[in-house]
Amino acid sequence: MKHRPIVICAALAISPARPALAAEALESGFVVETYATGLALPTAIESLPDGRLLVGEKDGAMWIIVDGVVQQPPFARFQPFTLSECGLLGLAVDPDFATNHFVYVFITITAEEQQIIRLTESGGVGTQQTIIRDHLPTRGVNHNGGGLDFGGDGKLYFSIGDNAVPDNAQDMSTLAGKICRINADGSTPDDNPFRTPTDEPRAIFALGFRNPFRFCFGADGRLFVLDVGSQGAQRREEINLVSAGDNGGWPNVEGAPPAGQDEFLAPIYTYQEEGSAPVGALVYTSTAFPAEYHSNLFHLDYQLNRLYRTVLDGDRVVSHSTFVQGELGPVDLAQGTDGALYYCELFGGQIKRVRYAPEDPDAADGAPDDDSLSPFQLPSQCGCGAAGTMAGMLLTFAAAGARRTRCRAAR
Repeated sequence: MKHRPIVICAALAISPARPALAAEALESGFVVETYATGLALPTAIESLPDGRLLVGEKDGAMWIIVDGVVQQPPFARFQPFTLSECGLLGLAVDPDFATNHFVYVFITITAEEQQIIRLTESGGVGTQQTIIRDHLPTRGVNHNGGGLDFGGDGKLYFSIGDNAVPDNAQDMSTLAGKICRINADGSTPDDNPFRTPTDEPRAIFALGFRNPFRFCFGADGRLFVLDVGSQGAQRREEINLVSAGDNGGWPNVEGAPPAGQDEFLAPIYTYQEEGSAPVGALVYTSTAFPAEYHSNLFHLDYQLNRLYRTVLDGDRVVSHSTFVQGELGPVDLAQGTDGALYYCELFGGQIKRVRYAPEDPDAADGAPDDDSLSPFQLPSQCGCGAAGTMAGMLLTFAAAGARRTRCRAAR
């Protein structure tokens, strides 16, 4: 993952304390509000069929949230390895949760191993911890993946990054840099696309990915994989539509493959803003939003502090636009049973809810309103005596009676 930017005014660094930010919906009729607070580095969120939310924290704690209240005792508490991007990284809910009450956790256990663990929910607590897949690769630093979700075929999919070793992505002897597919009990399906030299099925479903923190499925079963780009001039943040046996191309290509390299998958969309990092994603299936939002792909960007809306026409991206701006490290996204979108912000320690409520006085009118953001006072040494608001990566300064001035945060 790329480093977060440091906000600098002239040569003077503003206090490292993070100012309070207000989320801002950018499309008419939508409201962004704080749903739950008091969490510590939340990394993963899932909606349970009964309306409760399940949230995991980087340090291994898991919580049930009901009506915006974090429930006690914790759902579960693990002791993961948490250096850098390690820790509790992903959650999934069994399609048959209503009958079996199974939930799944992707977690870094040591500097050399990650695991997928199944728990059984009973009275709001996770019981019967069962390791269903162990010895998943990590180097104890970054590009660990952690995406975890069930496909429409009932299989459990998970993603692992290249562990910051680019060649891993093309190496069939490791699960690093891959999208994987297993049965719910951890065994490997016989119909997976790759096999070992002894004709045993591999867990690998697709290869050639750099840092696929998150992926999601559409209602039609299509698999969308978000891959975080590199630091070089060739950098591309990717949205990929992935099928069995596909090769995303990393590290041989990034973005669309050049002519003559048809063996590599071409992303359906890329973007290239400095410091960006696409993460939590879902395809919207509720009717709580207007009809034009149905089947849209929504995804977060951790670095740019955005929730994006992607309009699709079949396999083609019609538009990709900022839907919500202004959070502190959003990392994972879920659709609630009420049709609202819920996401966790890593540094804010909060769960935010995005709902459609055109009658609400706080609903967006379709145009950003900088005055709605929380102000902070610049140090007096700056000499401007102005107050500023931070809207994502933009700073807006307005002294009394003066015109507004905008500048970008230094990276």
